[in-house]
Order: sequence, then C-alpha cells, then structure tokens
Amino acid sequence: MKQELDHIEGDLEAVRWAVGCVFASYVERSKAMDVIRNPYARGLLALLIFTQVLSFLFATTLTVSYRLNHPRIATFLGSFTPGDDYRRFIPLMDATPWWIHALWVAASALFFISALQLVRNRPAAFPLFAAAWTLGAIGNLISESMPAYREVFSFPAPSFTRDYLLPAVTTLIPVLIAAALWARVNRESAS
Repeated sequence: MKQELDHIEGDLEAVRWAVGCVFASYVERSKAMDVIRNPYARGLLALLIFTQVLSFLFATTLTVSYRLNHPRIATFLGSFTPGDDYRRFIPLMDATPWWIHALWVAASALFFISALQLVRNRPAAFPLFAAAWTLGAIGNLISESMPAYREVFSFPAPSFTRDYLLPAVTTLIPVLIAAALWARVNRESAS
C-alpha cells in the first residue's frame, strides 16, 4: 500500500483510496468474524426473519377478517396500509384466489421454521429461508400481475418513500438475511 501512495494525484483521489482501504479492511474483518455464532446476532436475525412472517401473513389476515365480517380487525389492519383504510383493497381481496394466500401462508410457515432453526444454531435455516422466499416471491409476482392489484395500487402523485424507499428496504432485508445465512452455511461446509 505504501508504494501506491506515490501514484495518488490529488486530494479527491486520496479520499477515494482511503475509503477503499477502509472498506476492504471491513470486508476482510467481517470474513474473519463469525457473527452468527453469537446468540444475540442470531436472535436479531431471527427477529428480521419474523418480520417476513408478518409481512406474508398480512394480506391473508386482512382478507380473512374481511370475508368473515370482522370489521374491527379489518379496520385495525387497514390502518397499516396506504390510505389507512382497508375498504379500498376490497376489489383486490375479492380477486385474489385462495391458493395465492396458501402460498403466502406456506412461505410464512417456512420463514418461521427457518427462524427457529437459526435460533437453535442449525444449518437448515438457509434452505428453509430460500424456499420460503421463493414461495412468497411467486405469490407476489402472480398477485402483482392481477388487474385488481394495479387498480388498487395506482396513485395520482409519485412518492419517494412509497415508490422507491419501501420497495428497496423490503427487497434488501431478505437479501441481507439470505447472505448472512448462506455465508454461515459456506463457513461450516468449508471447515
């Protein structure tokens, strides 16, 4: 690294080089650490997996409460949706077939079992998580292709939080969980 100092031409290039060195050192340090062996880290990761359980059960719970005529539960759950009212989702709830809800419930069950396996420090957490994510993604793709979905989720004005930030976060959380579980499986198989 000292030989590279002679080739740095300016302050901006020096900052880029320093940031790159810090980033590389953190990557190497994180490779050396086995964070998942720590029960607190496993617990935090299990809580993140549990958010996926809740996420995939939400639409099914809202639909069941609506169809079984429990307006208090539907109103409570609807307060967590854009617009704070479940009634605008009625066309989507009526159009969504039960087998899509079955996919989401199966994904939730697999996520939950994956979290339990992680807390118990078992390597089966990653394949269960991957299977759950696949089932949930298939259900979401089918649901999002329905005309009722596009009707319910069309908004007159763009919103950075709704249109970009929330989708990025909801995509990034499972990716980070899967990366941590996959790295753990690879470490155990290498040793």
